[in-house]
Amino acid sequence: MINSVTRASDGNMITLSLNGEPRTYSNDKEGKRQAILDGLNAIETMTVGEDVYLPSNESLQVVAAVLYPDGIQTEAAYQTVRQVTEKACAHLGYGGEVELGPPAVAFARRGVYRRQYPPVDAQLVRDELALAGTGSSFPRQESACTILWNKAGLAVYGRHWSKMTAAEQSLIQTQVDAIAEQAGWEKDNSTATGSYTKPLSVDAAIARSRLDDLLRRENGRPVLVSSVIYQAQLGAYGRGFYSNELAPSLQTIVNETLQAHGYRPTPQDGEYRPLPVMLAAAAETNLQEKLAALSPVMTELGQALLLRDVVDALGVASISEWQAEQLVADGRVSQALRKVGYQTELTWCQPYHFQPKRDGHEAQRVILKEVRVKNDPTRKLSLAQGLAVLTPALTIDDVDETLVYLEMVGAKQSVKANWAALVGGGKVHWLGRKRIRLDGMKEHVKIQATLPCGWANHILIHKQASLKEMNPEQPFYLLDDGTQPIPPLFYPMLNKCLALPLLPEWAGYLWENGRAQELITLLDEGEGQGYAAWRVLPPPEEWQAVVQTGLAVGRISF
Repeated sequence: MINSVTRASDGNMITLSLNGEPRTYSNDKEGKRQAILDGLNAIETMTVGEDVYLPSNESLQVVAAVLYPDGIQTEAAYQTVRQVTEKACAHLGYGGEVELGPPAVAFARRGVYRRQYPPVDAQLVRDELALAGTGSSFPRQESACTILWNKAGLAVYGRHWSKMTAAEQSLIQTQVDAIAEQAGWEKDNSTATGSYTKPLSVDAAIARSRLDDLLRRENGRPVLVSSVIYQAQLGAYGRGFYSNELAPSLQTIVNETLQAHGYRPTPQDGEYRPLPVMLAAAAETNLQEKLAALSPVMTELGQALLLRDVVDALGVASISEWQAEQLVADGRVSQALRKVGYQTELTWCQPYHFQPKRDGHEAQRVILKEVRVKNDPTRKLSLAQGLAVLTPALTIDDVDETLVYLEMVGAKQSVKANWAALVGGGKVHWLGRKRIRLDGMKEHVKIQATLPCGWANHILIHKQASLKEMNPEQPFYLLDDGTQPIPPLFYPMLNKCLALPLLPEWAGYLWENGRAQELITLLDEGEGQGYAAWRVLPPPEEWQAVVQTGLAVGRISF
């Protein structure tokens, strides 16, 4: 037991005499804690039957001597001593206070004692953990901490968890935590009660097999990340989980399998995508010439290139539909397609969409001409009831719902009647499925002539489609008959709009980059009678940036 307690003159150290043996401790929280435990261990215990008891009063004296060597002066100090004694005794395996007297102990040794309880049975904890179920959120076994603590507490103290003192609960919890950790379990404190968890083992072979099957079915198409994760979990563990987080070993299997099937291992927009198609070195040369040499087919939607012809011309082996879309939409191929007048998107055509109709039932993917002008000499327009006129040319701005170009040919009375109906009164007119509204002739110019046969020929052209009449500060239109890669008036009209010094030989660069920056857009999906139309925005600062970039990278020069 403690014979005496002394403090160093500077107050930094304390010395205990335990059964005549001096021991020195730092005068701080950790030093006092160790001094109390050593002092309690130095108290002589008493054995009754198979049980060991620690005298309670002597325990209090040890704690009081360490905490208050000058004596307890207040009720608060006394309560502190009792609380610390309770915790320290529980840490050493002693329970709450019990009264012992004859005949259990001799009359002279009657008094208050604390019984020493055995440590938690490690096998009991391991057996309980072996019964843990599988969680629904993560691929792991889970067992609520309170279940194990309660069973361990019942085995040690014979009381339910809620009936134990805080010190007893702390002792049980500390021992169970250590046993669980030694058995390979982790403690998850994310919930109020906490749980012991252990990751499920990964069946690598079945996980790879399921991922292989999934990617073969997709056949080169993008695959959802959620689908990949589900199949990986189903193969690895036999079921899926709410969490999309994969164990490192399983994530490695996913990455390796994706790469083996030609997919990027990093997802984009919630899906894994195939690697881009690499063109053969020979195909990188003269792309535009190779595409221009292909023979187009005719469809109800206009001229088009068969996708399979484009793929063959580029020397690309078998690729998926998605990869074909990326091939024609990105990089040098898309630029080459635009330069020879084709779209950069794919369109499905059924056999009956081709002209002439094709045999069989298999649809084919085609790349349509960007500008698909029709020259139907029989097309008529009838805005005045009962009086129809021929329309050799009709081009509509389907965004602003106005006419860009219109030509009427017919008997003078019929032309005049239709003209009056068109420009008078601000009425809405439907030309096919397109709606237009004109406010008189404020935005248009009229050109009229009489043909040798006596018919009238009236032309309506938007002022912004005329090099002579255009306002340089407003967006302008370019008429395109589909015969040239760039409409002929593009450079003259852009040069009129901008104060920048432009050279005619820059037209190709300006056209390509103006479209890329959406300063040039195709109207009415590229369709028209006689002409299609482009809309060009004239913001000088954006065109200046295009020119400066071209000069900086050497695409254009003075």
